[in-house]
Amino acid sequence: MNTEFWMKMAIDLAKESKTPFGAVLVDPEGQHVSGYNTTILDGAVAHAEINVLNKIKQLDYDTAEELTLITTVEPCPMCMSAIIWAGLGEVIYGCDIPNASKYGKQITIRARDVAAESWYVPIIRGGILAEECESLFK
Repeated sequence: MNTEFWMKMAIDLAKESKTPFGAVLVDPEGQHVSGYNTTILDGAVAHAEINVLNKIKQLDYDTAEELTLITTVEPCPMCMSAIIWAGLGEVIYGCDIPNASKYGKQITIRARDVAAESWYVPIIRGGILAEECESLFK
């Protein structure tokens, strides 16, 4: 998987939405669904990751473990919990929560900590194009 390609797509989505938050969910064949933060329009839970998870049925997969979520900012505890409930196999993020919290309100529980407390721990990789993702806050 070309992680940087997908992260650049997530960054473009964030820029388009004028928020720091963009996400892409990719299936094994390279098909994808995408989304961005719409909390101003749709309420508190309309984070980019949740909006993408709501489109999961549009993808072609046998099990959700085959899917990879690429997101510009480390998933918050709510989003990480939804990712675990969905059964995704991998999460890739750019800017981490400690850096994101410099720019606004964040619940500072890390994605790995949420996953560690569950029955299922997806692969979690951070720091992909981190500087570009952090610049979305500026």
